[in-house]
Amino acid sequence: MIRKSLALAAWVIAGVLLIFTARRWLFVLLALLPDKPRPVAHPHDLPHVLLLTPLRNEAETLPELLAALAALAYPVEKLTVVLINDGSTDGSQAIIEAWIRGKENWHLLSLGQNVGKAQALNTALAAFPQGEIVAIYDADERPQPAALQILISPFADKKIGGVNGRRAVSNAIASPAASYTAFEGLVHQLVTMRAKHRLNLAPAILGANCAYRRVALAEVGNFEPGALLEDSDLTLKLARAGWNIAFEPQAVSYHRVPQTISGYWRQHTRWARGFNEVAKNQARSTLFDPQLSWPLRLELLLFALGYLDRLALLAGAGLALLHRPSRSLLGRVLAASLLTPLLQIIVALAVSRAPRALWLQIVWLPFFFMLDIAMAAAGLWETLKQSPQIWEERAARK
Repeated sequence: MIRKSLALAAWVIAGVLLIFTARRWLFVLLALLPDKPRPVAHPHDLPHVLLLTPLRNEAETLPELLAALAALAYPVEKLTVVLINDGSTDGSQAIIEAWIRGKENWHLLSLGQNVGKAQALNTALAAFPQGEIVAIYDADERPQPAALQILISPFADKKIGGVNGRRAVSNAIASPAASYTAFEGLVHQLVTMRAKHRLNLAPAILGANCAYRRVALAEVGNFEPGALLEDSDLTLKLARAGWNIAFEPQAVSYHRVPQTISGYWRQHTRWARGFNEVAKNQARSTLFDPQLSWPLRLELLLFALGYLDRLALLAGAGLALLHRPSRSLLGRVLAASLLTPLLQIIVALAVSRAPRALWLQIVWLPFFFMLDIAMAAAGLWETLKQSPQIWEERAARK
């Protein structure tokens, strides 16, 4: 009985891994196709945008952020900028007050206590009715001048409810941890999201350098308070409500990623916890939503279960060691599952025309891939413990 159970478990694990591997191969093939030219809207045709930037204790980086937002090439009369001070205890409030003085389209929304990103955004939406489109830039984003106008262009299609631009890493070669995070971003955006955009399979919203149609946000209840990944939660909700989501790789914004292993661990464990929450809240209802096509249902389910493949790899390796009859099957599947991400990274680096210095960081892949699997397990444990978390201080993210 035990042997039969172990053999069945091996086939289940192999099936899960093969599904994720086949999905990755499909996305790689689609990512190799050239992008079609996308028209940029004329300034006279651009909608009014409410630009929201939630922040907490960002006094050190505010000057660069404010300069980048001020340099956005978007008609001033069609742009309202709101900086949301979510209970900062440093000098952020004074810096913002000095900056917005005399600027009619810039505003400060100061919250008396820390409420978290999602609730801070909801508060701003209620306080500022301006804007057919709502754009989000986190405090660590440095958008290129043309980013916002390009980001908004897809909304000419009235079926579009959300758009994400490309979030590029500015410190990709600063350390092995930063390089691996940059690899992940390149694969997720230039391979996975580009492919999903072409297949109309709801490419993920990444939470920054992104925009939403306000009526679409209102229809799905705006941002989920307390959610660790309010962007992923919204990706599923918008798709289930019938809205299309677009990825615009030409709308580029730069941001910094953690440079230390401890910073990488905290960030990715938080993401794993966030995906676990999304899966818990929406996976079942998404799979059985009759309004969605089967391809979209399956893709949204796999997206919500984004870290399941790491856990399946861990379980498969353990089972291969314990159950000799399954070793051959699991060995081949594990090899394919481990080599496919390498192929994705190579394709993403080639598509992005990455510098030679970043290519050389591939040598660190085995170590960080194992760390990534351990992080997925840690994220599951944190989910089971239901550890509370709202904001991370900037120092803790390094």
